[in-house]
Amino acid sequence: MTVTDVTTKKRPSPFWELLKVQGKLAIREPTGLVFGIGLPLILLIIFGNIPTFNQPVEGSSFTIFEVYIPILLVTVLIFLSLFGLPIPIVRDREVGWLRRISTTPVSPAKLLAAQVTINLILAAVGFIILIAGSTLVFGIRITFDIPGFILSLVLATLVMFSLGLLVTAIAPSQSTANGITMALLYPLLFFAGIYVPIQVLPSGLQTAALFTPVGAAVNALDSSMAGSFPSFVPLVVMAAYTVIFGFVAIRYFRWE
Repeated sequence: MTVTDVTTKKRPSPFWELLKVQGKLAIREPTGLVFGIGLPLILLIIFGNIPTFNQPVEGSSFTIFEVYIPILLVTVLIFLSLFGLPIPIVRDREVGWLRRISTTPVSPAKLLAAQVTINLILAAVGFIILIAGSTLVFGIRITFDIPGFILSLVLATLVMFSLGLLVTAIAPSQSTANGITMALLYPLLFFAGIYVPIQVLPSGLQTAALFTPVGAAVNALDSSMAGSFPSFVPLVVMAAYTVIFGFVAIRYFRWE
């Protein structure tokens, strides 16, 4: 008599299935992919091939191109937090998908977690491409303060994603969400230094930028990528904004 062991394949968890679905949607509607990864990569290539960007910034030992590396890292977070994160969730809520999914084993909270996870993956890919491209392709030497860099990157991601969730919470429709994100985009890019590096702004604007979430993020990343642990102020600024944005997002977030 032959005994055959029949093994039952373990089904993937609902969250894993949801994560795969959200990943496919992120590829089919690649707003976050294009703006969060593609645009910063294009800017890296353009900036790296501008001869004047190899000249040192006045009063600094760093070139203009080197100054832009932490700015581009924050740019990844700006685009993902404004376009990759809130727009799909607001769309799903507007068409009633969040309400319908609440009747299934996959709760709306899991859908939200899956969307955040997808954007975290995109952010990590964007970071790796920018750092690897700047060092391996353009020969930039980065002297990391590893603890400071990790802390700065984590806080920068938290504060920008909490801003994205805040937009998700207060926007009643996709058109409103688009309007809010566009209103936030250009000031955030300005204070991040994408138009003009913060280091060359007037002292008053430099101080103002330091007390914005993106300006604090760039300041902390710039210090940690220059080999120094970031100062207390930008870290506290990012942490404070994260708490405020997160509190408001939780307070006003709705599933339908």
